[in-house]
Amino acid sequence: MSAAEQGAIEAAEWALASATRGRLYGWFSALFAQEVSERLYRSQFAAGAFAPFAGLGGLGLAAELQRLEAASAALRAVELPRLELAADFAQLFLLDGRTSALPYASAYAGKDAAAPLYGAAEARMRDFLAARALAIQPGFREPADHLAVALAFMAELAGKEAGSADIAAAARGQAGFLRDALLDWLPRFVARCRQAAPRFDFYPALAALLIGFVRADLSFLDDLAGSGPAAATGAG
Repeated sequence: MSAAEQGAIEAAEWALASATRGRLYGWFSALFAQEVSERLYRSQFAAGAFAPFAGLGGLGLAAELQRLEAASAALRAVELPRLELAADFAQLFLLDGRTSALPYASAYAGKDAAAPLYGAAEARMRDFLAARALAIQPGFREPADHLAVALAFMAELAGKEAGSADIAAAARGQAGFLRDALLDWLPRFVARCRQAAPRFDFYPALAALLIGFVRADLSFLDDLAGSGPAAATGAG
């Protein structure tokens, strides 16, 4: 096989992996952005609805995915599942930082979860957005350091850089963002979701799946960034 043919294969595999990764980041972003709508509940919480994400099991996340499916099944067993889910969302993400799991990077900037909000971490995320000529959607009235914004940003990067001529450079940039904007606080957020103990396990399970995916994705990107363009096998 010629170098040109090998390069074409690698580019196609990177494009496919990027599309899969972008969908996953977008899916996580939508679920953390706001209470689940009736439409989203009907499409995402039916039995087997998480089948499109079964590829996460191949990343060593089968247990986390099964936990999320079990949490979804527990919701389906109650009379008003979407209202129960909304109550858990409010308990976890809309109350004070002492008893909830605020979804803002700035909430975890200090030694405890009660650090001042919307400071350097929020400004840093705005810088990331500006550098890529991106902006928060007008209808999303949250600070830039909201978890959903960082996840949507990664979804955009994965999509825009799917056709990058320099795969190693694209991977290196995306890996840097994950380290700088997510993984420096995401473990504490996941722990807070668990400690807050909502009635249903859906959001703690979702957070556990998210951090597993982000860590697996970082490993994938680091491999590409460290060795130059290589066969890119994504999450699905």
